[in-house]
Amino acid sequence: MAFEIITQAPRSQKIIFGVIVLAVLLAGGYFLLLSPKWAEVNALRQQRAAKEVELIQSRALAGSLARFKQEAQALRARLEAAKERLPSEKEIPGLYRQVSDMAYQTGLAVSLFQPKEPATKEIYQEVPISLSAEAGYHQLGTFLERIARLPRIVNLTDLKITGISRPTGTIKADLTLATYVFRPEGAPPPPARPGARPPTPPQPGAPR
Repeated sequence: MAFEIITQAPRSQKIIFGVIVLAVLLAGGYFLLLSPKWAEVNALRQQRAAKEVELIQSRALAGSLARFKQEAQALRARLEAAKERLPSEKEIPGLYRQVSDMAYQTGLAVSLFQPKEPATKEIYQEVPISLSAEAGYHQLGTFLERIARLPRIVNLTDLKITGISRPTGTIKADLTLATYVFRPEGAPPPPARPGARPPTPPQPGAPR
């Protein structure tokens, strides 16, 4: 009955009816078929975006890890080089004699040459030497220059110069030298001092 009414209706009404039916079919197809697929596509896009972020983060971490490994290798190489320039405990007496002989060879009139108790740091021991001598400026400069050229690290950590009222034009120099010995692995750490900063390994020729 309804089909007959449609077939007998005017052409304009048939077109309108056809458009309505097509719209209904398209809407039904969208909601039944396309809408779930679009939701699935959006979910997949979000997952892809999350994976891309993870990939970028992983690449950044990989780059940082490689850089950290290079820095660790460089620090390890510097540490080994520093160890080669630091005397062992057995070499300390010989280093004392070498510094004392160097003072006399450069013309210093030494009145005091006194090694002091080592100061224990985190990873090394600082071994200070107090030295007092009378000399000219040139002689003192030559002595300090030779100290800086020693194969073992010996730093000038303190220097006090006092003029002397003599026609010789000499001065009195009170100075403190320091060399360093790495502490054995596994040695207990030194007692912590309130507010103390972690020490850094000594550098050649750098006053502390």
